[in-house]
Amino acid sequence: MRHARRRKRPWVAAAVAALVAAVVFVQLTGPVCASPDRRGRAYFYEARTPGNCSLPRHGMLFASVSTAEYAGSAACGGYLDVTGPTGTVRVLVVDRCPACGPGDLDLSEEAFVSIADRDDGSAAIAYREVRDPEPARRLAFRLKTGSTAHWAALQVLDHGNRLAHVRVRSGPHWRDLRRGADNYWVFPEEPGPGPYTMRISDVYGGEATVTGVRLRPGATQRFSQRLYGTPPPIVRAITTPSDKASPEMPEVC
Repeated sequence: MRHARRRKRPWVAAAVAALVAAVVFVQLTGPVCASPDRRGRAYFYEARTPGNCSLPRHGMLFASVSTAEYAGSAACGGYLDVTGPTGTVRVLVVDRCPACGPGDLDLSEEAFVSIADRDDGSAAIAYREVRDPEPARRLAFRLKTGSTAHWAALQVLDHGNRLAHVRVRSGPHWRDLRRGADNYWVFPEEPGPGPYTMRISDVYGGEATVTGVRLRPGATQRFSQRLYGTPPPIVRAITTPSDKASPEMPEVC
């Protein structure tokens, strides 16, 4: 005896399709939680020179990164929190380590003994970049020795976050300086006798405009501006009982 084929109910098929679409939508639009930690090994060395970043040392907690992470000096002046078997230390990136592989760091001896036993010589580590390290320092500038009104290169000091752009005001326009491998930024054209107005931007969107940078090669010129650390203004919204809304809570990974 043949059984009659059961007809599919159109509303059931539509409901299933809607459910599948909803699941796909949640999967595609849900929070993406990726750990910012990088992993590798740490070694230590005794630095006797300023390093490829040409930076003055603030204390003895510093690091050299691999050539890939150095990225033509893009890593210079940023901070890393490094965790090893015995602790965590915050270090300033000051140099390039040609022998380091991806994820490896060459630490100052003082930094290394904060996270591992010196006698081990190396240690497994995890580290991450620090955003807005405190305290936020006032920006400083140093023109490279040999800079003139016809050619000049400038270094930004104490910016805390990695830098994205350095620009100089030229009439009504802002012109980008070119980043050099020695962590100096080269003016795009003859800079003139100065003083210069500079605009500094970091990789997180922080920005500061500084006026009055003078043509004084080799001298450190410090200003009051910082790239971060100033709290945003408080904006108070006026609401009535009819238009109050529950605040959106951020998604927690």
